[in-house]
Amino acid sequence: MKGQIHQVDCAVCSDGRSPAGLFLDALKKGAWDRTGRAEPSDEQIDDYHWFLNALRHWANTGEPVYRDAVKALDEGVWEFRHGDKRLTFFDTDGSGGYTPKLPIQRHAEADAPDSEFWQIPNFDRLIRLGHAFTKVGQKTPQHDLAESQRVREEDLGHDRSARSDVDR
Repeated sequence: MKGQIHQVDCAVCSDGRSPAGLFLDALKKGAWDRTGRAEPSDEQIDDYHWFLNALRHWANTGEPVYRDAVKALDEGVWEFRHGDKRLTFFDTDGSGGYTPKLPIQRHAEADAPDSEFWQIPNFDRLIRLGHAFTKVGQKTPQHDLAESQRVREEDLGHDRSARSDVDR
């Protein structure tokens, strides 16, 4: 999705899969469930449209659709949040480069001090969607944080590999 501020794409793993793409495709059909036991759900189709709208809004404004729709997780990985569904994201220069963007703690250091979302830093133009999961407790499970970071590293490696192929 290309917007005025960001281009939002799905991250690619080393095996060619795109976890975010699989998540969004399953939601569109009302059939997303990591256990594989869920019956198709109209609610998930609504969730699919929510995520598309949230991603479009982010791409065009660089801001979430509302305050709690985006949250920082760990080491520069963030998440889009809707109900119990989470979709992680990170930014990149598109060549395999990555600088973790952390939440801004002090208003005086804000990249956008006039925004109600001043705690959100300015991200690179390219945003990559990574790992999707269902959150069932207060804290994000460690295995979901690790999976989010694994997807990020594999996607950045994919970019570096594609760049080196072009340079040859």
